[in-house]
Amino acid sequence: MKNLAPSPPANFLTGHLNGLRKDVLGLMLAGTRDHGDIVRYRIGPLTIHLVNHPDHISHVLVKNRQNYDKQSRSSAALRLICGESLLTANGPSWKKRRRIIQPMFHREAIEGFLETITKCTNSMLDDWSEKASKGEPIEVASEMMKLTFRIVGLCLFGTELAREAETVEDAMHTLVSHTYSQYQSIISLPAFLPTPANLRFKKALAEVDEIVAALITSHRGNPPAVPDLLTMLLEGKDAETNEQLSDQDVRNEAIAFLLAGHETTANSLAWSLHLLSTHPETADEVATEFIQTCGTAPPTMADLPALRKALQVFEESNRLYPPIWAMERRAITDDEIGGYHIPKGSGVIISPYTLHRHPDFWQDPETFDPTRFETHDHPAYLPFGAGQRFCIGKEFALAEARIILPSILQRFKIHPLPGQLAEPEPAITLRIKNGLKIHLTPR
Repeated sequence: MKNLAPSPPANFLTGHLNGLRKDVLGLMLAGTRDHGDIVRYRIGPLTIHLVNHPDHISHVLVKNRQNYDKQSRSSAALRLICGESLLTANGPSWKKRRRIIQPMFHREAIEGFLETITKCTNSMLDDWSEKASKGEPIEVASEMMKLTFRIVGLCLFGTELAREAETVEDAMHTLVSHTYSQYQSIISLPAFLPTPANLRFKKALAEVDEIVAALITSHRGNPPAVPDLLTMLLEGKDAETNEQLSDQDVRNEAIAFLLAGHETTANSLAWSLHLLSTHPETADEVATEFIQTCGTAPPTMADLPALRKALQVFEESNRLYPPIWAMERRAITDDEIGGYHIPKGSGVIISPYTLHRHPDFWQDPETFDPTRFETHDHPAYLPFGAGQRFCIGKEFALAEARIILPSILQRFKIHPLPGQLAEPEPAITLRIKNGLKIHLTPR
């Protein structure tokens, strides 16, 4: 008889669906606390296993990765936004896309982005100075969305998108919320039905599509002097197959990078600022380190390694509030993990949110402590994925964090609003529920 993983009590018909909808983070934390490192859940007829140990995760993402693909429910939901793309593709299709896009995130390319990141950040801070002088609070979650979208527009698409930032912020919120609600449903209503939710989704996607189409048209008519990501998507060829991306592929990848390239980093920065606002001594250390390293000059690639405190804060923020809080794979054939049977076709969930709170690997896991990352040997740390499909934009995000966070803190002290709660809101990414406001005082 096959050994099945333990499972929390569930409804006979719907399984754990109600817990998934009401408090998925609490459901997973309770599951790993009560049942160990492999927990079996059921959503109607679907079986999903949460694996929460570095060895088991390595089995799925690295050692036996050929048995796990992204033909999962979460990828199906994401395809509603960005179709077949680097986020959702499998096998040769994914490899072709990765090879074409990878050069855009080499060290030399990222070095060229630093000046833009600095200029965009300083422009935002000039606006903040005016608000601070009037005593107005800053809506940090929204401001980080606009900032990272502008940076992505300039660095990856060679275009100033500041005017489109608010439209995209609202549209992306609609898209990711709708997509996650589809994932939470056992049976989703077809997209062609004119339900209010479907109509809101179609309108938001049309707005993003219009912006992307204009970018593509502009690049084709007037290619930039310095090639950017969109240039690579339009003109790049796979070094192994000599194939190019189709027009639909270019559209899909552009939207995927607008989503992944600014949404995840913006959430990480917002959570970092929340934590820094409640730990002013750490904020002071980040500011002091930046001033001592860079003085009044813009930060360079050579400066980034010295900005250790800013990096540690960002890493600890990503530990507590990983922007990608869950990753899903599908078992292609039967497998066994940790002595438990994983049936063909079932889902496997890897949750950085629960892994980063594993008491066997983290002391006082709910405590904010950036000094954890004075060393970098953390087998239970997975904010950027692992294996072949680790996040392609990791170094770009780390560079942004080491410029944006200390740039803010060397100009302002940040203070939380009294009584304001910062609650995680899991959707496709881990946002701050209802946003986050802070007060500023000049340094």
